[in-house]
Amino acid sequence: MKVLHIGKYYFPFFGGIEKVTQELVENEVYSESVTSCVLVHQHLSSLHTSYETINNVEVRKVAISGVFAYAPIAPTFLYELNKAIDEFQPDIIHVQMPNLSAFTCLLSSKAKKIPWVIHWQSDVIGAVPDFKIKLLYPFYRIFEKALLKQCQKIITTSPPYLECSSALTEYKSKCSVIPIGIKDSVDASLSPQQNNGLSLLMIGRLTYYKGHELILKALSQFTDEKVTLTIIGSGELKEKLVGLANTLQLNDKVNFLGSVDGETLAAELVNTDLLCLPSIEKTEAFGVVLLEAAMHGKPALVSNVEGSGMSWVVQDAQTGFVVKSNNVDAIVQSLTNVINNKEQLKSLGVNARTRFEQTFNLNVVAKQIIDVYLTCLKR
Repeated sequence: MKVLHIGKYYFPFFGGIEKVTQELVENEVYSESVTSCVLVHQHLSSLHTSYETINNVEVRKVAISGVFAYAPIAPTFLYELNKAIDEFQPDIIHVQMPNLSAFTCLLSSKAKKIPWVIHWQSDVIGAVPDFKIKLLYPFYRIFEKALLKQCQKIITTSPPYLECSSALTEYKSKCSVIPIGIKDSVDASLSPQQNNGLSLLMIGRLTYYKGHELILKALSQFTDEKVTLTIIGSGELKEKLVGLANTLQLNDKVNFLGSVDGETLAAELVNTDLLCLPSIEKTEAFGVVLLEAAMHGKPALVSNVEGSGMSWVVQDAQTGFVVKSNNVDAIVQSLTNVINNKEQLKSLGVNARTRFEQTFNLNVVAKQIIDVYLTCLKR
C-alpha cells in the first residue's frame, strides 16, 4: 500500500518525532508492505521547495516563509499536498500531530477521499504553556477537533497519555495505543568500562521540564559516595545549570558534554549505570531516550507525572525506578537504595532489554501500525 506521511520536518533536521518518522519509513518490516512518501517543511526559510530521495524514500519539503509560535508557516502547503496526492496516489494519509500544516487536509477535497491516521505525539497545551500558545490554542482547537473528527484512526503512544489527554476525550473510540519504537542498533563492539562508583547519565535538551536541577540538587547530598553525572544536550538553561553545579560544588562530579554524535551517545549509554529522566510535566509525553537506554540493557529513573508515558515505559522495580515528581528527596532515596544494592541494576537492565525487544523494537511497532492501516482500508 502507499502511505503519505505528513510531518513538520525531516532529515537532516534532528528532532524526536522526525527521527521516529524516518526510522519507521526506512524500516525493512514496514517497507515490505508500505511504499512511503513524506511531505514536510524545509527547516530553514532560506530554502526553496524541494523533491528528494533519502535512503530510497521520496521526501517533499515545502518552503516556509518563517516560524510563528513554534509552527512553520508554509503558504503553498495545500498546493503541495494536492500535488503529492495526484502524483503519489496514496491509500492512507499518516499525519504526525501537533502540526499546523496538517489542517490543509481539511481544505483538500482530494485528501478527504483518503483515510487519515492521526499519530498523536502530544497535546499542544502543556502544564506550563507558552503565553502565545495559550492565547492561540482556542483557534487552533477548532481545526484540531475537525481533523480528529474526520480521521479514521488515532494512534497514541501510551495508555497514560490517552487517559489524561483532554484533546482526545471525545475520540477515545478511535484510538489505538502503539508505543514509539526504535531500531535495534546496539554496537556489539562496545564494552563497558569498569566503574567502582555509580555513574548517572542524562540525555536531552537543557530546558525547564527535564528536571536537571533536581538531579544536581540530589547529587549534592552524596558527599562520601563516588556518584558522577554526565549530561548530554544543549539548550537555554546551560549557563544556569553550569552555575548551579558550581554553586553546589559538583565540578568534579558533573560533566556537561553538550551535543554529541551517535557514536559518543552509544558509548555513554554503554558505560552508564543508570539513565535519569526526572521530567516534571507531561510535555515529556514518552521519552525516546528511555528506549535507547533499554536497548543497551540499562535501567532508568523517571518521575511519576500524571499523563506522561514515562512511568509506563519504565516499570518500577522491574526495569528501573519511578519516583515522586518534582521531588529531590525521592530521587535521593532511590539513588541511596541503588548505592546500597548496585547489583540490582544488572537484573533491571536485563529486564529493560527484554521489554525493549518485546514492546519497543521498531519491527514490532511497525507491524502494529500496518495493522491500523489495514483496518482503515477495510472500512
